[in-house]
Amino acid sequence: MTEQTEKKNQIAVFEEIRKDLDITRDISNFKVAMSDVFGKGSLAVKESFGGLTFKDNSEKVDLAIQNTNELQSIWNHSHTQWMWKHLNLSWHAPAKNMRQISAEISRKKAALNEAKWKHVQNEVKIKKIEEELSAPELLDYWREVDLKVKLAQLQEGLAEGAVHIEGAMKDILALNELFEQLKAKVSGFSEEDIEKEETKTHLKRSIVQCIRDIRQSGSITKGEQEYLEQIGVNPTKMQHILRQYVKSEAEQDSWDVSGLYKFVDELVNELAEKHKVDIVRMELQGFDPNPIGNITYDKKVALLNDLTGEDENAGN
Repeated sequence: MTEQTEKKNQIAVFEEIRKDLDITRDISNFKVAMSDVFGKGSLAVKESFGGLTFKDNSEKVDLAIQNTNELQSIWNHSHTQWMWKHLNLSWHAPAKNMRQISAEISRKKAALNEAKWKHVQNEVKIKKIEEELSAPELLDYWREVDLKVKLAQLQEGLAEGAVHIEGAMKDILALNELFEQLKAKVSGFSEEDIEKEETKTHLKRSIVQCIRDIRQSGSITKGEQEYLEQIGVNPTKMQHILRQYVKSEAEQDSWDVSGLYKFVDELVNELAEKHKVDIVRMELQGFDPNPIGNITYDKKVALLNDLTGEDENAGN
């Protein structure tokens, strides 16, 4: 046996990778099987679980992965559309759900940007390795081994990464659709509009959380009392009103939450528009209740489009 043959036998996976790389041109599904690594070489005959060897178990794992791969086409993203609608975008105030969509898309965009440049860098690395391998006569054996193993790793990484890239794309497209749907509730707003809407959005959040406190213990917790005071609401009076609501809530015939939304909206409108609790609070603190106009983005966003594709500000 020659020295070169002995070297080749030392790395069982290398010959399998060499074979795969030589015949593989479409790398979108490139994969080195677990059994090509753990089922060969020093681990192959080592005793493993179930009274089997590493070779036996790695072959079973390959079959299990192959059998469940199709699930990745469904669960390769953060949340189902149901979860986005019911759990992640669960604010009573549509403006806050808009903010949440903005934050979620920003995170997904950052992840996709990172994946985009990593993909570009890996493709460049692959091209460099392929170029070096195109002149094997200039390479010693171990350099060729290193390059081909690295090439296999990069190609498999591209195939695996595509699944996660698709998942992030799904999330962004789903969020974009929810953004369009949400425009029916809130659209054509500027940063100043959002500032002016903040009182109602925080009131809604606080009241809903206070109702949960009343349901659980009959009283508003210390933290929610502070939240109400920060907005400008008398916590004791709020507690009295919410206790009455919770009592009536148990007597309602409906199983849905439409009654809760109606009660919260009406109470918030009364507090913000009639009693102007937030304005009183800001004036007591020594603040001008109006937003500082020259540091806010005044262009309207989230515009509704008509059937001609022109936005609601067209012609203005």
